[in-house]
Amino acid sequence: GLPDEETCAALGEVDIDGAMIDIIGHRDTMREVYHLESDPEDYENSLAWLERYKVPTIPHIILGLHFGKMLGEDNALEMIVRHPPKILVLVVLMSLTGTPMMGVTPPSLEEIGAFFEESRKALPSTPVMLGCARPMGNIKLEIDKLAIDAGLNGIACPANGIVEYARQSGLKPKLINGCC
Repeated sequence: GLPDEETCAALGEVDIDGAMIDIIGHRDTMREVYHLESDPEDYENSLAWLERYKVPTIPHIILGLHFGKMLGEDNALEMIVRHPPKILVLVVLMSLTGTPMMGVTPPSLEEIGAFFEESRKALPSTPVMLGCARPMGNIKLEIDKLAIDAGLNGIACPANGIVEYARQSGLKPKLINGCC
């Protein structure tokens, strides 16, 4: 959700490891997908308050959140860059049965790869991770390859074969029992 300043101050007092927060960069997505009467500035305020109260942030950007279309992801990244996170997590919209997103096609591999590269360049010294939420099947393997090719620092629940792909790319994968 959107923590207010009082919540951010309280989180700062308890010395938590990090606050995970979805960052949405377009008003239409906030209203049409999350059904919030909010604006992107509200997300920026939350990031600023978390930063002020020294709460490490782990923002998530959901690629294709606006019914499979890229709308506001660039703005979300810009907000995050202004309030440097502990870790940035990128995820890709999943078309889940029984939800309003059932049957929605995620962004193209080209759009996903370009955003991975843009994120890596925007936060060169920050760990950028591919989170566990992403489409299943053959596209998962392709998305994971794009993450490696773009220089992302980690992949949650990697696709079959991706550890070997990382090795073939000159990397030394380390398996960690954790997510995001």
